[in-house]
Amino acid sequence: MASWFRLISVRISPFCELARWVLERQGIAYEESCHVPILNVPFTKAAGGGINVPFVRAPDAAFEVHEFLNYIEARARADEKLFPTDPGERREAEDLVRSILEELAIAVRLYAYSHMLPIRHVTGKLMASHAPWWERAYVTLCYPIQARLMRNALKIDPGSTEQARKTILSLFESLSKRIPSDNAFLIGDRLSVADLVFASATAPITLPAEYGAPFPKLSDLPGEMKTTVDAVRKTAAGRLALRIYRDHRSPRHRFEETSGSAGESRAVALSRWLQRTLATPGLLRPAAAVLRLKPVWRLGKTTLITRYDEIVKTLRADQEFTIAEVNAARMNRISGPFILGMDRSEEYDRESTAIRTVVKPDDLDWIRRIVGGTAQSIIEAARQYGRLDVAGSYARVSAARVVAEYFGVPGPSEHILMQWIRSLFWDVFLNRNDEPLVRRAADRSARELRDYLTALIGQRAGEGAAGNDVLSRLVRGGALDHEGIRRNITGIIVGAIETTVTAAANAFTVLLASPAALEQTRRAAESADLAPVRQCVYEAMRFRPQAPLLVRHSKRDGRTVIAMTLSGMFDARAFPEPGRFLADRPLEKYLHFGHGMHTCYGLMINGVQLPELVRAVVQLPNVRRATGRFRKTIYEGPFPDRLVVEFGG
Repeated sequence: MASWFRLISVRISPFCELARWVLERQGIAYEESCHVPILNVPFTKAAGGGINVPFVRAPDAAFEVHEFLNYIEARARADEKLFPTDPGERREAEDLVRSILEELAIAVRLYAYSHMLPIRHVTGKLMASHAPWWERAYVTLCYPIQARLMRNALKIDPGSTEQARKTILSLFESLSKRIPSDNAFLIGDRLSVADLVFASATAPITLPAEYGAPFPKLSDLPGEMKTTVDAVRKTAAGRLALRIYRDHRSPRHRFEETSGSAGESRAVALSRWLQRTLATPGLLRPAAAVLRLKPVWRLGKTTLITRYDEIVKTLRADQEFTIAEVNAARMNRISGPFILGMDRSEEYDRESTAIRTVVKPDDLDWIRRIVGGTAQSIIEAARQYGRLDVAGSYARVSAARVVAEYFGVPGPSEHILMQWIRSLFWDVFLNRNDEPLVRRAADRSARELRDYLTALIGQRAGEGAAGNDVLSRLVRGGALDHEGIRRNITGIIVGAIETTVTAAANAFTVLLASPAALEQTRRAAESADLAPVRQCVYEAMRFRPQAPLLVRHSKRDGRTVIAMTLSGMFDARAFPEPGRFLADRPLEKYLHFGHGMHTCYGLMINGVQLPELVRAVVQLPNVRRATGRFRKTIYEGPFPDRLVVEFGG
């Protein structure tokens, strides 16, 4: 089960609509648990909230709608911020959001329910939308009780209804004065969170056709409410609210279509859990210790290589033990030929040279600044909770920003980019059983990414490719045509995020379970030099490698060859005292990034990125594994999607 955001909601609620809208606009995957008003209370309280909806569960925090907006804002990429970047405009937006949520939205809710609660056949159906069957049955059978409870909870009476109407008209009039034209926004010259909050909060009184849930039609309204709706729709503020919905409400991306776990059955989920359990290092290491009694095992059509020297020899013999039969078909399907699916050939030499020469040793300082800056901003945002998800909300975001800034591929949004990359990596490298859900998600992601990159490369070429990122360098270099650039940049970025997430999560898992290793890493992190931290991180990864095995094809006999890198890195001939955490082993001995011709393209990059990510976290005061509901590591398929640490008091 993936660690998506989770909404406990009343489907029709404008506050819940705001949460959905923000998540969909950012491209963030979420699940929604809908309830009837008032009946939501046991569920929000059980999740750690109060009586209000939406109550939002993020991977490492939980909150109501106002704090939810601040959480998203603090973690958003610079070009995806919800609030204006100008300090004065930001303060203005914060004041406006607070005013709308605390005054206008409350008045709209009271006024709408006051007029709609008597219309049982419309309101009963809408308030129970997507709720569990027993809640729907309750509303059907006991609607008068539900309506009375709602009137009492909202303090609805003729006086409060009339006051709400006056408040609505007054605030629409005052907001209209700040809108100079029909193309303007509430603040500045671009869409901001103030517009989203205003449009969603007032939807029950403007009735936009694009509302993200079943909603009353104009013909369903009683006469007095129709008059008020007509009045607010004619104002400049009313026209703005409808325009915001018309132009900006449609989701840019449907995450369910690009997720390999969306819609999976319980049987599939159980099968994946079993595969992960059987492949954990705790079980693989004892098995590998037995297998190392022989360097090579032949089991059916599979050959296992277990000892370090034999693994290295196999990976170096790239003309005898090839990779095209392992990766090429899937690579070709999702993007076209790439070096990780090619054996030695003129094509391999030409394309490998083209993409490797654009990566310079001097780039490592730039990458370290990206990772370090991202780490500090995410950690700073997490301080108020004393809790941080170091997998999906930290390492994954950092790797995505390296892809955006250094490789030059920001994606339509940060979260859409991450979704594409995960589904493609999953299918190409880990979907050996050809699971239909994983293949479907990868095919959809491949189409969307292909269209996006084709347009992006054309744009860069048209602008002269003046940037210093890798994509711009490839466009300027001219060694590859546009299609060649698209194929290769796809292959590069597909391997650039999930390997980092898995490696970082695995290293943190080992360090958090060993106080001595964690303390040694913390002391290493006190130096500005990354080298001692790198030693600790690579040694931690030895106990839990992100790639415990590598697959090749034997040209000689057609067998599948599995080089068990986890076993090799516990071979006492190459790693003396393999059961001990020793942070002074030669770095070149580790097999984390493969060996030989197909050594990982990101070897140098991860040599900076991983230690920088670990360094920032281990320096936090009293850092430790999270407790309670946040303790469990959550996976999406084979990927660690949530690993929460706590820090502070």
